[in-house]
Amino acid sequence: MASSDTGKEEIDEAEEEALLKSDDDYDMREVSEQSSINLEGPLIDEDFLINDSSKSQSNAKSDFTSNNKVMSERKESESDISSDNEDDAEREALKQYEDLVAELESEKYAYDKYVRLCDLSHATGDLDNIRKAYKSFSEVYPLTAELWLRYINVELKLAQSPNEIEKVETLFKRAFQDYYSCDLAENFASFAPRCKDADMIWKQILSTYGLHCFQSRYYFQMYRKYLKVFYSIEDNQNDSYIESFLTELRHPHVDMEESFIEFRVFYEWNKETLSQKIKWEDVERRYFRAKEQLQKILPFEEKLKTYAEHAYREKVDTYFEYIEAADKLLDENVLQTIYERMVAECCLNADCWLKYIKFIEYRDEYGPPDGLPAFHPFNQTADDINKRALRNCSWSPELYIKRMRLFEKMGKTKEEIQEILEGAMAAGFQTPEPAVLIWLEYLTYLRRHTEWGNENECDTLRKTFNLAWTILGQQWGVLADCNCEILQFWGRLEYGPLQDSKRGKELWTTVMESSDNASKSGLWIEFALLEMRRDLESTRNIFSKALRSVNLDNPSVISSAWERFERCNGTAKTLENCLKECHGINKNVSLKLSQHKSNIKSKKEVKSVKRKASPLRDEVPSKHSRNLDAEVNSCEKRTFKDHEDQTIDISKDHLRIFLSNLDYNISEEQIRAELIELKIVNVELIRSANGRSRGFGYAELINEDEVEKALAMDRKILHGRPLYISSVLRDKQQRQKFKYSVEIEPQKLFVKGLPPDVTEQELKDIFAAFGNIKDVRLVHHKSGKFKNIAYIEYEDASSTGKAVLALDKTKLRDHLLSVAISAPPPKPTTSPSNPMKSLGIIPHKQRKAFDQKPRMSLIPNAVRKNFQSQNAPNSLNTLINHNGAPKTNEDFRNLLKR
Repeated sequence: MASSDTGKEEIDEAEEEALLKSDDDYDMREVSEQSSINLEGPLIDEDFLINDSSKSQSNAKSDFTSNNKVMSERKESESDISSDNEDDAEREALKQYEDLVAELESEKYAYDKYVRLCDLSHATGDLDNIRKAYKSFSEVYPLTAELWLRYINVELKLAQSPNEIEKVETLFKRAFQDYYSCDLAENFASFAPRCKDADMIWKQILSTYGLHCFQSRYYFQMYRKYLKVFYSIEDNQNDSYIESFLTELRHPHVDMEESFIEFRVFYEWNKETLSQKIKWEDVERRYFRAKEQLQKILPFEEKLKTYAEHAYREKVDTYFEYIEAADKLLDENVLQTIYERMVAECCLNADCWLKYIKFIEYRDEYGPPDGLPAFHPFNQTADDINKRALRNCSWSPELYIKRMRLFEKMGKTKEEIQEILEGAMAAGFQTPEPAVLIWLEYLTYLRRHTEWGNENECDTLRKTFNLAWTILGQQWGVLADCNCEILQFWGRLEYGPLQDSKRGKELWTTVMESSDNASKSGLWIEFALLEMRRDLESTRNIFSKALRSVNLDNPSVISSAWERFERCNGTAKTLENCLKECHGINKNVSLKLSQHKSNIKSKKEVKSVKRKASPLRDEVPSKHSRNLDAEVNSCEKRTFKDHEDQTIDISKDHLRIFLSNLDYNISEEQIRAELIELKIVNVELIRSANGRSRGFGYAELINEDEVEKALAMDRKILHGRPLYISSVLRDKQQRQKFKYSVEIEPQKLFVKGLPPDVTEQELKDIFAAFGNIKDVRLVHHKSGKFKNIAYIEYEDASSTGKAVLALDKTKLRDHLLSVAISAPPPKPTTSPSNPMKSLGIIPHKQRKAFDQKPRMSLIPNAVRKNFQSQNAPNSLNTLINHNGAPKTNEDFRNLLKR
């Protein structure tokens, strides 16, 4: 009994110590706040506080007063100088602040400028500027937890009255609606005692952040300290204390064992005074189930902790796997906090937001779970999350389309859905494809809600189609809706419920004349089927026109469809004409196909002949070999049947350029139109047997100056791909000369890690602050995809050093930039010898299809693997003894015994 009393006393002492520590924490917080205020008061030199025993009390007081006066005058002088400097800095900051506000009126979505605006607002020292800056920022984009805390701390220092404290509380709640942040939750919990309803704040924090796998115990411990400080036993503190343990142990989190043991000890020493009786069987059952869940989710949590801050793609993949595994394992509240963490860490990934929206849609469709908290994030609808998603990913067409469908499902009006369209068109897409998708969705919505018997509504639908096509054309020109998806949709409706087949034919005729649609058999067949409802003779003409189209991808399909049409709807004469025309087309196609196969076979024969050639180079060629060479030459000539009758005028090589990496659908006329700066005499595209471009060709220019001008345009973006321009030189070494320097270039910067949507003008604006820019070059793949790297060339080398010091390791739209002096790695002049060949090992990549397979090596596998793993030139030393002699079989046996 004595030992139990001793144990109880120890627990009481521990609780008393924790209580005193909590009191000290709050006291220290008050002292810290007051100390920050007292720093503004006058400073006193400690030397003047030393009292010399030889002086009288009056003399000491007189000296102190005199010295204090001198110090005061000195401080006032220094204060005046400091104040003047601060005033100058504030005036400069205010001027920059006002200029930036004016810029943001026309550049509403410039995220980096909003961040700069907030920084400048603090530098001005004006509270109104700070409030305006954060208000304008938050209206366009969500603020990060760091930005919110910086702003809230300003308001927190001024909050004294109940209204001001309530305003700070509102700011915390607004911050929670942007992102899930443990830092925000911790600061809100510390501020809660000053609020009117602190218990409700704690309830919100515990029901959300108390479900975090790694942070749960920390928040519940904070809450229990709060109960000890602000509540007494008479206020039912123990009941709230027990309830906190019961809530904590229901959900999986690390350190659950410590919480469980703490709960058991607390209950055993206080059960006589507790009004609430605990059923430990239920507690243990929930506890062990939560521990079992923890073992299943902990690998995902640990994996997420290992990723770097900017490893967004890896985080997204892991979160998706985590959610899939936890979907049937955890309750919906815990699962929703995982979704919140995912969209907070990967806020710029639209797929994350779409997955979250789908989860809430499914939850609301079958009804929310019992006991769902009535505050953020659990009170969000699918549309609330969609709005948050668009504030983060305003460039995602899928999110705008999703919101349109949600609005339609919610029964919103046409005007409200039209506002979504208007917001999307103001988002500033970099390419026309997203705008086309959003317009198609909006037109599809109008189609579903149009009364076809109402002439006004049909006319409104037509005007909307025309408006969409006009706006896209004005904004993007010929690049807008290249496949004419909007006109196709409009034409289908005119043939169908709008009942104007004549207009439908006009629209589809425009479709087939645009881009390379005339080469697509599927579109021709759809056009013919639509026209079949109106006029059979016109349908017949469409089939005939389709077969005569250049570069038609599948003529046999058109032929078969036309024949079926005539058998069902035509006369004997029309069927005969159809079969005759189709037969001619099919014959031409078969001829081209056989020629193409013959060319392939000829090339194979050439390769076979070359492989069978005698290795004895010095032998005199026989008559048979000369005949064989003649056959080879004739085969090679036949492979160029499209150009065998053309003669090449070598005298004009100095006026010709070679164009490569062209879009396969581009025409000679389009090349002339795109290269309008050049005076082009002739453009010739090299085509394959079926008439399609092979992606390269030649252009003849008017003079040599134009050739030099053209070579300077190398890698110009043409139809989304970099155009390679080179001179037509017979000397191979000159023809393959690299355009750019391979040495260190002190005046040029190499920048990598750029966002995919960055532009040359944007880079000029950023780097122009450090000197005059000579050139900016974005680097693209052959396919036209941006490599996320660029070269910035200054007029003098001193500017590059300033730029590296200022911009290296900085962020541009959450992309970490690497800025360095351009120093391309040297290219090897000779290929290094491959030591693996000495072991009889030939890498698979280096073998061609017709090479003889390597013979089986007799080297033991253990030796071979050991050699391959070392991957260094000096690893061959393992096959040689220290005395320089090759190793014997006994040496190899010793190697195997290692």
